[in-house]
Order: sequence, then structure tokens, then C-alpha cells
Amino acid sequence: MYIGPKNNKSQLMNSLEEHVKRILKVLVTIEQNIDEELTIENLAKQAFYSPFHFHRIFQAITKETLHQYIKRLRVEKAAGKLRYTNQSITEIALNASYETPSAFTKAFKQSMGTSPKKYRDLQSAARIIARKINQGLSMIHPETIEKSTPNLNLSFVRRLGNYMQSPFEAWQAMGQYIEENKWDRSQIRYFGICHDDPKITPEEKLRYDAAILAPSPGKEKGEVGHQTLLGGKYAIFTHLGSYEGLEKAFDQIFLKWLPQSSETFDESRAVFCEYFHMEFVQTHPEKLKTHLFIPLL
Repeated sequence: MYIGPKNNKSQLMNSLEEHVKRILKVLVTIEQNIDEELTIENLAKQAFYSPFHFHRIFQAITKETLHQYIKRLRVEKAAGKLRYTNQSITEIALNASYETPSAFTKAFKQSMGTSPKKYRDLQSAARIIARKINQGLSMIHPETIEKSTPNLNLSFVRRLGNYMQSPFEAWQAMGQYIEENKWDRSQIRYFGICHDDPKITPEEKLRYDAAILAPSPGKEKGEVGHQTLLGGKYAIFTHLGSYEGLEKAFDQIFLKWLPQSSETFDESRAVFCEYFHMEFVQTHPEKLKTHLFIPLL
């Protein structure tokens, strides 16, 4: 029996899965060290590629060069600071690993289409309008403020795109991974991480991670990565009901509670959710419960 093509197809799939696994590990490293020096030599070494092959494979998987990817994340993080904090442009530039404010301004304008100062002015005006529009928002209070939550070592599946669609795709893939490992679902903790602000990042680049804290080590699988959510101080809010109400809950937190509290948001750590009773997503969304973790200094 001639089985050459089947073997070739299997080998190609295994090779692609291995490339995805290595690049996913590098993406986590970049994201967790975005303000540090990141060289192609060190990242290629982590992925066990030569710099030449690493550059080609990284671009093939992410659709961006390494330089473009790092630059975009740094600029988008800086845009968040311009939008939500009072840090000076010089301080933001230096924290984003730019040697001079002029170099930062050039990179920012290339990515965002305007200068940092004009961007801040526009966003300040937008925030004032948003607060007026949302004056009717009811106040929301955290269920608790934990000062020392532990680190969470998670397995995750990432999907890109609109946050109304990508979570479903990510959890579908994660569900298959859970089935393959035959884990007891009641022994798993479920988390969602939205890495990007839709008001800043292009929709097609929005990153969503469906993440789990599993009861035991799982099988290696290319699209399943590993990351650590850093512990520390968090305000923990509770949302009851459909996930469609999460956007309003976040508006209540960031437009109402946070400005009126004495707390300071820690932009170096991710905002994330912990999901409960996910088995009711399709049948009884009113039974869903979600904890919203807001990192604080």
C-alpha cells in the first residue's frame, strides 16, 4: 500500500505544530518583558532556531516581523499610558525602551498616525465625553481587595480578532484539549485574558487567551502555550449573568470606581477574568458568575 503522501502530510502537521509551540513560547517572553531589551539572537536561541530561520518562521506565524511586533506592542502600551495616566511623554518614551522622546514620537506617529501629544489631547477629550455619557452608570464595588494573590501557572490557547468572537473559538480549542487529557472539569479553574484595548489595538490583532489551571500536567500540544499570571494586589469584582454584560462592568470599574477610589491601576500586569459555571453558557447564561481581577499598585 502506498502511504507516502499521508506520511508527508503527517510530518508537515507535526512540523507546523512544533513551530507554533516554539513561537508561542517566544511571544509570552516578549509580552512579559516588553519594556526590556529584546534581541533576535536571544529570542531565536530560546526557540532553538538560528536567527535567520527564526525571523522567517516568526513572520510566517504572526504575519509581522519581530521588529514590527515588538514595536507595535510597545507603542500600544505607550498609547494606553497616554490615554489613561498622567505620566509625561518623556517618561513614557523612556519606559518604552526609546532612547529619546523624538525617537518615540517618530515611532508613535508611524504606528498611530499622530503625535503622542495630539493623541493624548484627543483621548483626554474622548474621556471627558465618555464620562458625561456614562454619568448614569451605577457605582460598582469590589467584592474584596486581595493584597497578595499567588502566581497562576496556566495553560492557554490564543485566538486573535474581535472579542465577541475570539473567546468562543479559543474555548472550543481548549475544550478539545481538556477532553484529550480526560480531566475532571470540576477540578479545573478557568480564566480569560484580554491582552489588548479595542480602543487602541486594531481588531484583527486583539489577543484573547482561554486559560486553565489544570489538576495535572497535560500532553504537549503545539497551540497550547504556558504563561504565568503574576500575583500581587488585585481588586476582585463579581459579575453575575451573561458575558455580554462584562463590557458594562469594566466601564463601571474604570470610569466610575477607579477614578473615585484611592487605588492606582498597575498597567504592568494583565486584567483577567475567572469564569464559574461555564457549562451554562448556552443554556442558562443567567447562572454564570465571573470574577474580574484588576491589578493594583
